[in-house]
Amino acid sequence: MNGRHPSAGNDDIHRQIAGALAALVTSDPTVPPHPYLSRHLAQHASYGKVLDDSHVPPALLPWETSASVRRLLHQQDLPRTGQSWLKAWAALEPFLNGADAISRVTSLHLAHHAEAFRRTPPQQLPATARFAGSRVTPLWSDCAPPDNVWALTDTRIEALTHTTTSRGCGGVLISGDDHGTIRIWRADGSPATTPLPTGGAAIQHLLPLHDGLIAVGSTDGAVRILDGARGRLLSEAITRPHTWVSSLTLYKPAGHPPVLLAAHSDGHLTALSTATYAPIDIPLPPLPRAPTLLAAIPQPDNDGTLLVLAQRHTVSRWDGRTLTPASQHDGDIRAITPLPAPGHYATCDDAGDLRYFDTAAPDGPTVTAHRLHTGPLTALVTVTVDALPALASAGADGTVRLWHARTAQPLGEALQGHTTPITAMATYTNAQQDRVITTGADNTVRSWPMRGHTSRPPRSPWHRIHAAAMPDPHTRVQQPLLAVADENGTCVWNIETGQPHALRLGQPVTALTWVRTDSALLLATAHKDASVTVHPVGHDTAAPEPAYTLTGHALPVTTMTTLSYQSQSLLATGSADGTVRLWNLHTHDQLAVFPDHHLSVRAVTTLETDDGPLIASAGTDGNVRLWHPGTRQQHGTTLRCGQHTVTALATAPAGPRTTGLIVTAGQDGTVRLWHPSAPHPAAQPHCFAPHDGPLTAVTCLQSPAQRTLVAAAGRSNIHVWDAATGTLLLRIVTGRPITHLSVHQPPFASSQSAAPVLLAAGQAGVRVFRLRLDQT
Repeated sequence: MNGRHPSAGNDDIHRQIAGALAALVTSDPTVPPHPYLSRHLAQHASYGKVLDDSHVPPALLPWETSASVRRLLHQQDLPRTGQSWLKAWAALEPFLNGADAISRVTSLHLAHHAEAFRRTPPQQLPATARFAGSRVTPLWSDCAPPDNVWALTDTRIEALTHTTTSRGCGGVLISGDDHGTIRIWRADGSPATTPLPTGGAAIQHLLPLHDGLIAVGSTDGAVRILDGARGRLLSEAITRPHTWVSSLTLYKPAGHPPVLLAAHSDGHLTALSTATYAPIDIPLPPLPRAPTLLAAIPQPDNDGTLLVLAQRHTVSRWDGRTLTPASQHDGDIRAITPLPAPGHYATCDDAGDLRYFDTAAPDGPTVTAHRLHTGPLTALVTVTVDALPALASAGADGTVRLWHARTAQPLGEALQGHTTPITAMATYTNAQQDRVITTGADNTVRSWPMRGHTSRPPRSPWHRIHAAAMPDPHTRVQQPLLAVADENGTCVWNIETGQPHALRLGQPVTALTWVRTDSALLLATAHKDASVTVHPVGHDTAAPEPAYTLTGHALPVTTMTTLSYQSQSLLATGSADGTVRLWNLHTHDQLAVFPDHHLSVRAVTTLETDDGPLIASAGTDGNVRLWHPGTRQQHGTTLRCGQHTVTALATAPAGPRTTGLIVTAGQDGTVRLWHPSAPHPAAQPHCFAPHDGPLTAVTCLQSPAQRTLVAAAGRSNIHVWDAATGTLLLRIVTGRPITHLSVHQPPFASSQSAAPVLLAAGQAGVRVFRLRLDQT
């Protein structure tokens, strides 16, 4: 073991080395392995075509420092089975950022449970599901399949392209973001150069020209020329003040050399020489003042290209002399791209339609694809899939779908991974195969291999989760129930048996909560029509009351909490209409309206005090207020959080070491602890900053030593602190945003079953696990 990097070649030797090295890995993942193992074992296994969980043992992964497991897994001719631990680790790799050993072990344990044991009750888990050193005991996982994260960014990428050069430096991927920064990436997702700023305006268009040159279109109205091979800006070709560049294309009029054509948001078209990038005069159509999309469509038996233009929902064609309307669409056009067959092109729009057109057929589309995306389509590129000419479409639903380039029939299953709309897409071709590269508003870049796509077995369909809830301990539920609302409906799961109970609701759900009355266990579901329906789910009487609906909000309810006051079961609801409303669940009456939040109410919860419960609410206006359910008036002063716009709220009761706390998570990425009983509660609140982007969920829990702990979630982690000392105790890397955290805290005892249960949910999945704080 001399520490030298292993080289590819001679599969059998690498296979033997991987087997010998794997035998040296201890079974305890908390014990650091020899540095050579952590650096090179995965590479030896990859070169020997045995990259699996046997040759790269799970106990090694928390210490893995090779060229990246996720990139090794992307290579071809590797085994596709026996990789559940490797796939779980690959999904975490980009997000680890210096996490400590226990956090890595814990995160891997939870990620592997999600990968290997979807919807598996705890009693059906094999002994191998345990993982030494982990601080969690997984109880239930229902998550989207592992994604193909290629890279992470701090900003939102809005333009992508791939270029090759003749200078021997190979192909690179170019990206432009909403801060005006250009990045150049190698094939493995690593940066090829330092980021290149262009002046601050968002980059929305990148167009390959020739020999590694790229045209860059920005929201400041400028078209710049980039040398992608050398990573430097060459010139600013044109600037049109007070507009933005809406499209770029290479257009070849009949009998004329190709020109770079730029469209601006006021409908103005400018032709630029591809030799000097100076404006030139050629016939171009006059257009209304509106953003314009352009595409140059090669024509059969013709040395020129036909210019196809789109403004809003209208597509027209320019033949060099006449502008002819071609088609009308139900939504604004989002992309136009040539198809492999000359004279053919495809369009996609905000209505979710994908259509194919033939320029020789003026009477509408030749093919309209089935609407498989949910919502608008955002991008189109052509690609080769298993030797078939294909078209890739990206959607606001975060998925990519592949279509036959002639028939528009779907090819294989949807590519699911992004948790937000896809903002840009490009193809990347190397010596091995085509890939589709996508970026989303979730600040991830993902790489999708095209080889073998049509022959892969279909995955279980995934539906984005809208809300999730478990009953609180005071509801006295004997069985662990989990309610989950997603795009497909709402279901109540018994996570001990794995049995589901589907609810027929009719309306999309925006929030969920459980409540106990004298006669029944109730589930409250808030709906997009601003109503709240209360359903008896678990019954204690032979004749439970029927479901009923509460109405009064003007906009959908975003958050709910229940409380018991003077033997009455009450429900507090917060809405996007800026109000908090209080309901009596016995009489079904609305008791009070608290209209003081000026913007959307983001969170409501209950603060238990010595004088009884209070309702706490937080809004987008940055204020936290307390309401008394008896007087139905505001209690105490408003907590004014200023620039700390509250996105989530939690409370902790008074204990032997703390007074009652209000905990806020903010858009600014901080968690703040407030003591509402202090003389000046807004003065210098205790603040945690995990540097995980905007925080979207927060909750409080108590350790076995009766210490108050705070758990907060951002775009890729759950962070757990000691509230009294501010010490970070544990970081659980999720790799995906968490929008809901809640704790289901049983009475403390010496057994593991008394450990608090944490529910963590986001659009990409639900996780329920015991948090073993006695070891933290």
